[in-house]
Amino acid sequence: YPKEISDIVSKLKEFYKPEMVILFGSWARGDYSEGSDVDFLIVKRTKRRPLWRRVDVRRIVGTDIPMDVVVYTPREFEELQKSGSAFLKDVLKEGKILYEKG
Repeated sequence: YPKEISDIVSKLKEFYKPEMVILFGSWARGDYSEGSDVDFLIVKRTKRRPLWRRVDVRRIVGTDIPMDVVVYTPREFEELQKSGSAFLKDVLKEGKILYEKG
């Protein structure tokens, strides 16, 4: 993956301390074009509301790169898996796990 994506993952690991970072969407599939946004699903232990989770990530990685971020707690992630979320199925099918803690 491009250096920009590696840099984002490094910053997240150091400053956001996620459990997992998954790249999905066009960058994961390889059919991206210039200007395509980078899609991340992040699993992190947090009590922050969903909107603020995204704000926190943006503060850490900056705003130079068009990016769409979804942050779930481990419990939310597990509940979505159990409920058969179509969105999560797609992410797990096409996505690439770029970081997993432990």
